[in-house]
Amino acid sequence: MNIIEKIISFQLSLKAKYAIKVGLAFSITYLFILKFGWINAYWGPFVVGQIALFPGAQSLHNGALRLGSLIPSAIVATIIFAVAPQSRWLFIFMTSVMMMAATYMMIRDPKRAYFWNLVGFGTLVYLTASNTTSALIFTNMADRTLGSALGIVVYTVIVVFLWPQTNLASLKGLSTKLTSVQAQIFSLIGSEDRKSFKQALKQEIQLVTGLNHAFFAKGSESYEVQEAAGYWKEFMLLSGQLGESLSRLDTSFSGLSNLNIDKIIPELDAYKGDINRRFELAADIIQNGSRELKNERLTLNIDKEYLESLSPFEQLAFASSKKEFENIAELSRKIVKCANNIMDESVRKKEGSPQKIQKSIYDRLTPDLDMLRSLFFVGTFTFIVYCIWVYFNPPGHMFWLYIPPTVAMGVAATPQMKTTMMVIPALFLLTTFLLLFNIVTPMLSGVVELGGFLFICMFMIFYFLEGVPRVVGVIAICSKFLLFNEQIYSFTSGANMALTSIFTYICVYIYSYIVYSPRPQRAFLKQSRRYFKSAQFLTAVMASETENYEKRTILMQFKIAFHRYELKTLPPKIKAWSAAINHKDFPDNSPDVIDDLLINIHALSNSFDEWFESNDLHQRTVILNETKAELTTWCKGIESVFQGYYTDLNSSLSKQMEETLTSHIRALESIVNEKSESIKQLNATPQDKENLYRLIGSYQGLSLSLISYASAAEQINWKHWEEEVFA
Repeated sequence: MNIIEKIISFQLSLKAKYAIKVGLAFSITYLFILKFGWINAYWGPFVVGQIALFPGAQSLHNGALRLGSLIPSAIVATIIFAVAPQSRWLFIFMTSVMMMAATYMMIRDPKRAYFWNLVGFGTLVYLTASNTTSALIFTNMADRTLGSALGIVVYTVIVVFLWPQTNLASLKGLSTKLTSVQAQIFSLIGSEDRKSFKQALKQEIQLVTGLNHAFFAKGSESYEVQEAAGYWKEFMLLSGQLGESLSRLDTSFSGLSNLNIDKIIPELDAYKGDINRRFELAADIIQNGSRELKNERLTLNIDKEYLESLSPFEQLAFASSKKEFENIAELSRKIVKCANNIMDESVRKKEGSPQKIQKSIYDRLTPDLDMLRSLFFVGTFTFIVYCIWVYFNPPGHMFWLYIPPTVAMGVAATPQMKTTMMVIPALFLLTTFLLLFNIVTPMLSGVVELGGFLFICMFMIFYFLEGVPRVVGVIAICSKFLLFNEQIYSFTSGANMALTSIFTYICVYIYSYIVYSPRPQRAFLKQSRRYFKSAQFLTAVMASETENYEKRTILMQFKIAFHRYELKTLPPKIKAWSAAINHKDFPDNSPDVIDDLLINIHALSNSFDEWFESNDLHQRTVILNETKAELTTWCKGIESVFQGYYTDLNSSLSKQMEETLTSHIRALESIVNEKSESIKQLNATPQDKENLYRLIGSYQGLSLSLISYASAAEQINWKHWEEEVFA
């Protein structure tokens, strides 16, 4: 291949393309503002650097959010100026409350988290301008708003027209992989290959998280995605429901080990094959386009004669699995139809999103302890930062008023982030760009030279740096390259700003220790204990309430809603903290063992949901006193297990639980078999009896999930995480 052919065939990498886009946007924005002669030239380029930290299609979404955040930021800042123009403490108090409100919305509304983060940051930027009159307040706000808007527009135009990208391919790829993994999970249920099954479960959790992030973070970038947004949401909801149903089917299958399932369902392989072909069809539709569908409902054919020849308890055990088989078949049918609607351009009504689950007043008012802690952290830290500025006038002066609170917002939303990791990169990058600004910039004599220099600096940051160093690099270049038409160079001013950044990272990290421990292994232990405390409370309530759930007090309803919320939200929080653990410091607990534990916690939460739902079904009229007493004893046994884990996570209970479960199952089996005729003679509908079977099955499923968790927990060296390490 000659030189000309090599040049023709040469293609830039995606990283190089993106770095070029950001460098061009940064330099062009700076030159435009300098040409127009605006007051502060650095706000527009600073905006470019901020939104460019979220690459690809997501950047367009964040650009739109930043543009929209300018208006509420200006309004909130104006209100604070109007209410507390001369009252120092009222000004600080209102600013702290504003930061708490912005942090609350950022955490509560993850789809628009970046918007609320920018509202908080933008308000601080407006508040920290040097204002002495009302006219100056308006002038500074207008200048910063116009600069930010120009940066967004320039960046958006360059990204759209220079090597444009779409997130549709990303959504298609993630959806196809998720469907394939769920088909694999379905095929592995009941098999002895538990290693592959757990690996598939791990992939499913990652893909569900990735798909939600790809859609909600990047969805507004693509017209094709926005047009079918309702169906994309439905697809993600159906995939989540399918995952829960697969987990319940796997648990119920554990109770069928003594039954010949192939004899009960003679055509089980064909039935599973039809469902798997639906999964394959859904993946193929997403990749290759819509088609005409029959999409008929599947029928699960049961050998009723053989089923009736089994004992009543064995029939009961099979009822739960049959329900989940039928539920999975129906979900697979809906997924195929939804995939076809996504890709079918002739379907015009694409706004309709799936119905939301109605929440009770107790669920809606349930507090999130971690969110309250984050709000307290941001509010008090902002107050302290402003007090330091009032009494000590730290390096950086006005920059001290908005850089530390903004970093604190990020830590509040992502408490796993260690700001100490920014100190070393900050020392190097801040010093480097400070020297470049004071040595190289004075030697530049024209627009071309200045633009080229700015482009090279930003290109190098985005091409050579990743993660935390890239964030620090953007902060460094935006805070050190403060250009004006009448330029003044001050090494002292730049050094003070560098010290502000370094002090910020150190102060945020130290204060986070005062509010809560940022050490991931300690957070993992603490949240695990919270999980089992909530589990113990709920099982205690269920053990004491054998009937008349309607007589619960308002306070008890709130407590139940709170602890159910804890069981639902703590597993993903525990998973986030586990990802931040430094395994070099704790070699006894490998990532694979931790992943196995997390999968079992996830399955335990699914079993809890089924247990609660089955307890709320109408079946009390068909429960015999003997059955009720045995279930109450069973529930108290589960409660004692959760109490044991809350007290000591290192408890070895799997063998004891397995023996206890076996005795409960045998006792219940004896009751059901002996009283089968009495159950048949009860004045109850078939649905009531099915609800009873589902209730007993949920007890068994919860117990089996608990045993599986216990086996995984015994592989963890819990004491190892309690050891003191330098972090």
